[in-house]
This record gives sequence, C-alpha cells and structure tokens, in this order.
Amino acid sequence: MRGKYGQIVTVLKGTDLALFLWGTLAYMGAHLSASLRLQLIAKVQNITMSFAESASFTFIGYFFNNFLPTAIGGDVVKAYYVSRKTPNKTSAYTSVFIDRATGLVTMIFMAFIALIFAQNNIIDLRVKYMIYAIAALSALGVAFMAYEGFARKFSPLLAIVRPIEDHLKKAYRAINAYRHHKLLMLQTLVISVLSQLLFFAGMGMLVLSIGSRISIFDILLRMPIISMMSLLPSINGLGLREGATVLLFGPLIGEAGAFAVSILVIAELLITSIIGGLIYAFSPQFKVKLQEINKEAAV
Repeated sequence: MRGKYGQIVTVLKGTDLALFLWGTLAYMGAHLSASLRLQLIAKVQNITMSFAESASFTFIGYFFNNFLPTAIGGDVVKAYYVSRKTPNKTSAYTSVFIDRATGLVTMIFMAFIALIFAQNNIIDLRVKYMIYAIAALSALGVAFMAYEGFARKFSPLLAIVRPIEDHLKKAYRAINAYRHHKLLMLQTLVISVLSQLLFFAGMGMLVLSIGSRISIFDILLRMPIISMMSLLPSINGLGLREGATVLLFGPLIGEAGAFAVSILVIAELLITSIIGGLIYAFSPQFKVKLQEINKEAAV
C-alpha cells in the first residue's frame, strides 16, 4: 500500500464524521451486548457479577489488547478480573474462553448461512473455500468441547503436554459442563447474534462513511475471515487485520478504500481502548500489577 498513501489520505479526508460516529456507536453496542453474554456465561460457573462489572472487564480487556499478543490478548486480563469473583480460577478462565468461542462460532455460523443464500453471487472462490474450512474447524471444535466420547479420541495427544495434563482435564470438564445448560447457551447465542449484527452494521456504516457501499452478504462473508486472521500472532491484530481487509474488501471498494476503512476500524479500537484505559486508571478496584495477571494466567 506504500504507493497509495495519497489515495488513502484523500479517502480519509472525505469521511462522513456523522456516519463514522454512528458506526462507532454500533461497535460499542456490540461490546455491551458481549458483556451481557459474558455475565450469563459466568453464571454456569457460579460466578456472580453485575452488568457494569462485566462491561468494565470487557473494556479493560480492549485497553490491554494494545500491549498483548493477538487481538484477544486482553482476554487474559479480563479473565484475571473475573477470577477475582471466585475462588475457582479455572472456572473464571473457562468462562472467558467460552465467551470468546461463542462469539467466534456465531460469526462463522452467520457467514456460513449467508454463503448458502448467496452462492450464485460469490465470485471470489477464496472466500467460499475459507468459510467452508473455518466452518468445518469450528464444528469440529464444538463437537470436541460438547461430547466427551469424541474428545477421548484425541486423548493420546495429552502425552505431548504431560506436565499440564491435569490442568487441561480440569479445564475441559469446566467447558464440557456447558452442554447441560442448553437454555442459557441458547440465550447467549441470541445475544451473540445481536452483538455480531451490531458489529456488521458498524462495519457497513464505516464503508458508507467513505462514500462506498458493500452488501450485507459481503460483510457477513468476509468479516469472519478478517476476525480469524487477527487472532494470529501480532499485537492487537495490527497488520494482519488491515492486510485481510484489503485482500477481501479491496475487490469490492478498491484497495485504497479498503485500507481507509481498516484505519477507521483502528480509530474505533483506540476509542474503545481509551474508555477501558480510563476505567482502569480511575477505578481503584482495577489497579493491579501485570505480574499478578501473568501469574494467574500461568496457573
């Protein structure tokens, strides 16, 4: 993109600030919905916390994403704060893991459904095959977590991680317990769909803010892949997310436009992390040392 800086700056200068703000509000709404999802998921582990606490943990997690590996590094910090609500540390980290997994699986499921209804409109075969691959891996992951009989087929692999085998088994039992709470998990899935719809709507508004348009099907199909890419080793997904956005949205709105949208996404992430940073800075109960968090994560 180095030869297109002029084009990118021109696109950004023409950004409709009102649409950008609406997109940011939708983005915040997605985070607040996800906070409600975490609150419900934690109940399975007998962890009681208010919606305000859950939202605080979520935004603080986004603040620490700026310094920790991948786009979910802040989940370690979030799990640390949840763990302070219970003597069972494994249940706290399990709750955050299930929360993240539910969000990802919901997004992938929505992309798969969109692919079924948009088969004839998909030109880029890379998108189709990537969604099929991600959906298959997700289905395999869900089956592994929900069915002990299926998971036992992979038990020989525990020999590779023998030093932490007991910890993994304890974590698996905590994860597997969610299959006994079907109604609650259905509620979390509904909330997760709402959260993803707000996220997708926010992305659509960012595209509109630069004077371009992308169909809802194209957003549904491409955003899960971009999100999965941001989970690869990086700091807060930087570079990977932008590259994936250019790769997948570039053919639709031009590479300069796609890169400009990715810059606006970074702006939203910064706004979110600033809110989390302010909560962390001005709320005494959240002032803890990173060494403590790393110690909890190691356990």
